[in-house]
Amino acid sequence: MSCLAYPLRLRDGLLVRCSEPQAIVALVEAMARTSAAGWPGSSNFGLRDLLEDARRRPALLPTVAAKLNLALADLGVTSYRVETIEQEPSVQRGVDSYVLTLVPTAGGQGQAFKFEA
Repeated sequence: MSCLAYPLRLRDGLLVRCSEPQAIVALVEAMARTSAAGWPGSSNFGLRDLLEDARRRPALLPTVAAKLNLALADLGVTSYRVETIEQEPSVQRGVDSYVLTLVPTAGGQGQAFKFEA
């Protein structure tokens, strides 16, 4: 399935498109930069505070994955779920790097995606 890429960009007069997993990762990046109270549409949307806590306590990362799945369900994204999220060493100071594994809910192989927050 083709989705609109975020941030919105034009190429040859048309909006750039991406795959559904790429669109979900772009959404996760926005969620990772939003505070817990930052979006009233879903109490599970903002992950910034939880990710900051997980930086000091990596054992919280499964909780982050569970909250991500709740937020995706709140938003009607049901074709994929987050299986794991792991923090990686970052090359930029002040920027955290993560690897997110998305798995199709209909079954199938998971895909790993990198994102920064």
